[in-house]
Amino acid sequence: MIQTRLIDGLVWLNRRSFIWAVRQTLIAIFPLALVGSLACLVEKSLLNVNGFFYNILIVGNWLPQAWQRPLQFAFTSIVQVIFSLIGLVACYFSAVNTARWYRRDSSSAGLTAVITLLLIAYRYGKTPQMPLNFRIGLLGGKNLLFGLLIGYGVGQLYRWLETTQIGQGARARSFASLRPLVVAIICGAIIAMVINSGTFYRVYARSYANLVTASQGPQNVGISLLLSLGVALMDWLGLGMPTSYGVPLNTPAYAANLNYALAHGSSWNVPYKFLGSTLYNSFANFGGDGLVLALIVAILLFPGNTGTHRVARWSALPTIFNFDYGSLVGLPIILNPVFLLPFMLLPVINMSLAAGMIALHLLPSTPYPVLLGTPGPLLGFIATNGNWSTLLFTIVLLLIDILAYIPFVRLSFLIEAKSTLKIGEGDHHA
Repeated sequence: MIQTRLIDGLVWLNRRSFIWAVRQTLIAIFPLALVGSLACLVEKSLLNVNGFFYNILIVGNWLPQAWQRPLQFAFTSIVQVIFSLIGLVACYFSAVNTARWYRRDSSSAGLTAVITLLLIAYRYGKTPQMPLNFRIGLLGGKNLLFGLLIGYGVGQLYRWLETTQIGQGARARSFASLRPLVVAIICGAIIAMVINSGTFYRVYARSYANLVTASQGPQNVGISLLLSLGVALMDWLGLGMPTSYGVPLNTPAYAANLNYALAHGSSWNVPYKFLGSTLYNSFANFGGDGLVLALIVAILLFPGNTGTHRVARWSALPTIFNFDYGSLVGLPIILNPVFLLPFMLLPVINMSLAAGMIALHLLPSTPYPVLLGTPGPLLGFIATNGNWSTLLFTIVLLLIDILAYIPFVRLSFLIEAKSTLKIGEGDHHA
């Protein structure tokens, strides 16, 4: 009975216009997110001197510097452009899908949403050398939710203010888009003034980075776990890039642990045994945030939705090496209530079990540095300088995570099968 009500509630939620528009938008931007993740894998792991593949394949011995530097520049530019503008692309598609849901002019709605978001992100006080200056943080992957909401809001303006519907002449649709366009521009300008005149944006822009830094600190284990929940929630909301792309390992506490291990040849009695960064990076970073690698394996093991299986296969490669943004977008995990619980709780459970094993002196701490792009299941093994008990424990954790995700995969497939809804039914199901 409870399961039936849960399924019915989630099916009802999937049939709301916002959720439908978000899902369609994430499907549309998945190829972009996947290319960005693959480029990130190449740039950080293959072309970086601290990368996993760079050292395993001894790239420096056979790839001349004359080729290496241009390749680094090329892949870095791909990563920067995609992840700096993917929120703007999401804004466009969110408006397009919302307008399409209500059978309004989707092309005009998408362009209006782009202009509105650019107005909001415009930075006042420009210089002659840079006449156009934007707050890139509002246009990229770190604020995907913001772009989705702006696009959805513009789509709603077209729903209520545009009188001409699809099928009428281009000139009629052009004039009909004037009212929602003007209102959207006015709203965007007002929001821009608020952002540029107050301290709210500066506090908001630093909130995610500060939360990540705090969660990786040397404080009490319980506090680190609570802060990790906050980081996972923001990632699920689309308000942060995956922390696995750059877990901060250059703190004084981390340096103290590493110095102790190097001086004594052992990591069993380092001064900060339960450092948040090393606990997360070694035992809760299987495929990036939320243990996404375990979810992909669970999807591939469970028969069902072939479309989701295809996404899982395509995004598996970068996810294995902890570049999981393509998976977060494509499966999807972002704003998907079905995966919220395991996405937030499983990393905390892994870290708690690891802390318990370290406290019982069954496992050593993990202070040694690892190469960028090291596969998640190997992180703890390498970070202990090759402790086999840690590798076995990590494999057991991964198997537990896979089993824990399977019921949610089954639920996701069932809900998706029951949530099919045709475009245009939004007038009755908004």
